[in-house]
Amino acid sequence: MLTEDLKESTYPEHQTSEKKMILALKKIETKEDYVRMLNWLYGFYAPMEDLIRKQLTPDSLPDIDRRCRAEYLLWDIRESGVPNPEYEKCRELPTIYSTDQAIGALYVLEGSTLGGRIIAGMIQRQLGADAPTTYFNGYGEETIRMWQAYKDFLDNPRTVEQRTAIIDSAKATFITFKNWIVNHELQPQL
Repeated sequence: MLTEDLKESTYPEHQTSEKKMILALKKIETKEDYVRMLNWLYGFYAPMEDLIRKQLTPDSLPDIDRRCRAEYLLWDIRESGVPNPEYEKCRELPTIYSTDQAIGALYVLEGSTLGGRIIAGMIQRQLGADAPTTYFNGYGEETIRMWQAYKDFLDNPRTVEQRTAIIDSAKATFITFKNWIVNHELQPQL
């Protein structure tokens, strides 16, 4: 099954990006820190979703529009009450010129909805229960169902070439995300 191959093949890249994200989250001490993080996350997720939507349409994945969620980062920024600085758009994104590459990149974005609920809890413990975490709450109570539906979509029959393109794209997306975090993680205050 492709989902198992993806999980196994991308494990090192997934772990590295996840560790960087956790380190960045642990550095959040103020709402301003949080808004800076939401802002750089938007700078990554919005252009990634744009690339993915150019290749994956409702004809190939009927709920693709629902799966593009970067707007919720902007919602959380507005709800924080902290002025939003202009965001920097990630310009070193993975190559997404085919449906298969888009499927691999979306695997990374969809997988993040599972860990997002843990992140929401971390943020609320650090900043208070009123910290806006709409983005990190994924699809709410439908998160597991949406993840399973995406896994079912992934496990449709595919050629060896398609599987390779999907796995390579997922790896590249994890690496790009890790590099984006490294470039933007909060620096300790001196």
